[in-house]
Amino acid sequence: MKIKSHIYKTTVAALCVLVLSPALVLAADTTQPSRERGIIKSVDANTQTLVVAKRGNNSEQTFQWNDQTKFWERDKTVTASDLKVGEHVFLRYSPDSDPPILQSLGITHFGSGWHDGNKSCPTNSPGA
Repeated sequence: MKIKSHIYKTTVAALCVLVLSPALVLAADTTQPSRERGIIKSVDANTQTLVVAKRGNNSEQTFQWNDQTKFWERDKTVTASDLKVGEHVFLRYSPDSDPPILQSLGITHFGSGWHDGNKSCPTNSPGA
């Protein structure tokens, strides 16, 4: 009887490993979003793109938004039409496309929610 029980437990454990293996592989391939802070240099609503001067090195990068992109300011949701040149922004984006696709964009106010060296977004951001 002990042998049957041992075989049963071994079989169940092996099946669990087989069932969970694809999930573990897929989870390992998931790309984490990149984060960036900067200042909006231009906005093009027709192509759904914006150019941001990155904070620190002043290089510029183009980003694109889509229907899934979340826009926020302080603790409220806003729209892409609220974006203005010169605003400080916090970006979360998928780095594996060209141009990168924005997941969320937060309009910030200089000195509000930013800490040098801290790449996390402000805690009250609905788009985080």
